[in-house]
Amino acid sequence: MRNSIITAVLLAGLGASVSSFALTAKQTVETETVIRLADGSETVERAPAEKVLPGQRIVYTLNFTNDEAKPATDLVLTMPVPAELKYLEGSASDTGLPPAYSADGGKSYASRNVLQVRGANGALRQAEASDITNIRWTVPGPISSGASGSLSFKGIVE
Repeated sequence: MRNSIITAVLLAGLGASVSSFALTAKQTVETETVIRLADGSETVERAPAEKVLPGQRIVYTLNFTNDEAKPATDLVLTMPVPAELKYLEGSASDTGLPPAYSADGGKSYASRNVLQVRGANGALRQAEASDITNIRWTVPGPISSGASGSLSFKGIVE
């Protein structure tokens, strides 16, 4: 596959609704490979996603820091799920409050168990992992000055 999946995410950026404070955020994109060892156990290796291929597992991570001198509240962070990627069910990190999901490009959000889309016949149906277009986290506050956090999700390159 082409590097467009990485470019798409980095260019799309992240959406952040923040209430009057400074926030530094950096997104990383890595491949994740499960390696079976001789003794039958497994280990996971991550590496920068310089080139991705169909079927590869990709991890998107957003590291953030409150750079303001005062605690931050009402932090909402959103990451798009690239069209070339199928969201890996259950992989979105949990900040204490479950993430919200969108299947319409971020116009609306719902919890995963109630997210619906219109099927080809026009009837509503439960959204599948491949329907997810964005993931949004509400980070519980207050977030102290200088405090950092990390959010992530995984997907499979289609």
